[in-house]
Amino acid sequence: MVRLIFIVVAFLMMIGALIGGLYFWGVDPLAQLDLMLGKAPADSAQQQETAPQASYVDFGILIVPIIQDREIKKQAEMVLRLQVPRDKKEKVASNLPRLQHAFLQDMMGYLSLRLRGGAGIDTVAVSRRLTAVAGKTLGAGHVEDVVIEQSAVK
Repeated sequence: MVRLIFIVVAFLMMIGALIGGLYFWGVDPLAQLDLMLGKAPADSAQQQETAPQASYVDFGILIVPIIQDREIKKQAEMVLRLQVPRDKKEKVASNLPRLQHAFLQDMMGYLSLRLRGGAGIDTVAVSRRLTAVAGKTLGAGHVEDVVIEQSAVK
């Protein structure tokens, strides 16, 4: 009986590892299963036609030192993606070093004041601020939105 339980648990772990590996490599096995079951692939095609396709540029991680009382007290880390128009994607990607510098310069001052009380990062306010900084750096219309995928203060 104990062997049977171990076999079932091992089998479930292997299935979980397989699904996790597929997600890691960019294949959504549940979406593939929906297509095989016949759940309206025409509906997904209609949604793709009606909804504009968002184009993203991966910014990467932005690490901001939080300077308080003339020393580094904390460190904020944010994983960012930039939502851009399709025709301006290459220009934004080629100007990522300029954006990194502008984002870091702005966030060092902004987050040092906002994180004094020990509160977390207000991702909505930071996203709006970074979008405005990107507009000033590259010009209006190049970056539509800055998406903060993860944020942490250490």
